[in-house]
Amino acid sequence: MSVRTPAEGHGGALLRGGFVADGVFKLATAALFTVLVRWFTDRLDAPAALVLVTAAALAVCGAVEIAVARTGDLRRSTRYLVAYDSGWAVVTVAAVLLAWSHAPGGGWIWFGYQALAATALGARFATVLRRDRAPGTAG
Repeated sequence: MSVRTPAEGHGGALLRGGFVADGVFKLATAALFTVLVRWFTDRLDAPAALVLVTAAALAVCGAVEIAVARTGDLRRSTRYLVAYDSGWAVVTVAAVLLAWSHAPGGGWIWFGYQALAATALGARFATVLRRDRAPGTAG
């Protein structure tokens, strides 16, 4: 059971729920990538190592995101999630277009973006956690 401050209101609870859901989705996606690594390498022509590195980055990012949902400053952190998801949408469209045209590189681009962006997002959220948990700070 989470504790909600009066100032947080229903919008804050909804935002926390969104962060947790997004983190859980990243963890589930990481598990899926790990279990289906061979399928992804065969279908998307991406090396297994890249798929597994992406899975690891997503898992760490998802776990840190859930931690931020519990203790972090979500209003300032939301913009990073929006940037990540916007980039993911653009890269996914590009990867699909490459795949449909039978051009190589779609899998590399798709997994590569996720690995790099999830690492950057997880690092940013880890910074938020360190700041919010530092002695003398609220939270």
